[in-house]
Amino acid sequence: MLEWFFDPLSEAVSFPADQLRCLGALFLAYPLALIFRHLPANNPNIKHLASILTSFFLFIVIVDDLVGLLHLLGSSIAVWRVMASVKGKWGPRIVFIGVMLHMSVSHLMRQLNDYRGEKIDHTGPQMILTMKLTSWAFSVQDGRRNPKELSKYQQEHAIATFPNLLHYLSYIFFFPGVLVGPTFEYMDYIRFIDLSELRDIKTGKIHWPSGRIKAAMTSFFFSLIALASLAILGPKLDVLWTLDPAFKALPFALRFGYVMLAAFAARFKYYAVWKMAEGACVLAGFGYNGQDPKTGEARWDASSNIDIFKYEFGESIKALSDSWNKGTNKWLKNSVYFRVVKPGAKPGAVETFSTFAVSALWHGFYPGYYLMFISSAFALTAGKLLRAHVRPRFVSATTGKTPRWYNALGIVATQITMNYLSMSFLILSFKESVALWKDLYYVVHIGIAVVILLTPVLLPVKRKSKRDQHQKLSAKEEAEMVKDTVEELAAEVATAAVVSNAEVLDGSAAFKLKTL
Repeated sequence: MLEWFFDPLSEAVSFPADQLRCLGALFLAYPLALIFRHLPANNPNIKHLASILTSFFLFIVIVDDLVGLLHLLGSSIAVWRVMASVKGKWGPRIVFIGVMLHMSVSHLMRQLNDYRGEKIDHTGPQMILTMKLTSWAFSVQDGRRNPKELSKYQQEHAIATFPNLLHYLSYIFFFPGVLVGPTFEYMDYIRFIDLSELRDIKTGKIHWPSGRIKAAMTSFFFSLIALASLAILGPKLDVLWTLDPAFKALPFALRFGYVMLAAFAARFKYYAVWKMAEGACVLAGFGYNGQDPKTGEARWDASSNIDIFKYEFGESIKALSDSWNKGTNKWLKNSVYFRVVKPGAKPGAVETFSTFAVSALWHGFYPGYYLMFISSAFALTAGKLLRAHVRPRFVSATTGKTPRWYNALGIVATQITMNYLSMSFLILSFKESVALWKDLYYVVHIGIAVVILLTPVLLPVKRKSKRDQHQKLSAKEEAEMVKDTVEELAAEVATAAVVSNAEVLDGSAAFKLKTL
């Protein structure tokens, strides 16, 4: 549909029509979100129906992907039926296996029919759907369990009453995030729809926090900057030009510089769509995240999937992964990692491997992905060694902070590493990715190997005094330490899995728990 509009526009701006359609749907979500925000608060069903119909309209009329919509709708209804019929622990397990297989088939079909991914299809929305369906299924099962068996997070998001199809599909097809995310929990969505999170307990009145319009427009503004940057830099910094003989003929410094700039420019497409979707969610009223403890101002970042500033100026790969694709980090932590852990048991290698395996399948099957994942695993290990062996030598005894020059060096080294490694994620194929790294003399890979092999030898960590070693903790303090460490490890594994699906290769995760 609407070929008469998008096809001429595509020729005029030299931009693919399918990508223009996707952007058109994201743009249109803003006025629709403004209307959605003012729908009657006393009749949630109107909002539920509006959310579903709006997404159907965007898929069928704007994006022109009826087949993709049927994939998502069919999978969603099947999951709803499974969880309505299967009451035991196998309900969410069947759902998890089923939707992961469905998504994997979609990934493979795309890889066979459109290897370079030049056309937009339903695999992107299906990746978002997979996270929603699996987390929803686990929350339904949590609602059927004894609350004492659940973690605090699981108690807050447990679904006590099985939802009807209208409420369920409204959550699945919430229109601002149906194409590119973000993902979120069902109960968070329901509290947004009925406005219970904004309702005064005593009076029952609804109090909308300030700053919603400002937050939405800020995200929209950033998305426009990213789009403009992509339009300007994209044609000049084509990643695939690194495979051209003309690129290979350049001096090393120019080749390396081009790779740094090309990888940087490629990120703008993610920034553009993620920030645009975030702004539409906030404009609709979804995304309130309490008050800032320092300023007291309302925060509207609950639907944020990327922290651009923290990513571009992160001082370590771990800091970058914490800021990138945050919705997936949260899903891997709460719907994978902690679901594999047996009640009362300490998580270890099995839980870590499971998380990385799911993350790998979720991303797809391009060899270039796995080259980056495995390489990033060793880069993460190198980063941990530097933090443990080098950083303490530069920490000020008075301030407890490192010098600015040290921090700046960390930012530069981190960006160089990720820009270099991410090229395989963008090039996709094994042979061409390795060929590019060879053209760059494997400089970053060699640097990572040097750090891993020589840092512990040349800069050993100072041992603690005997007094510190023999200092005993109380039972309560030890229990708290174990709990905090497990929580920290879960977050670490989940965030690392987004960038690297093989961090467990260094054995640090299992070792950390064994030393508790």
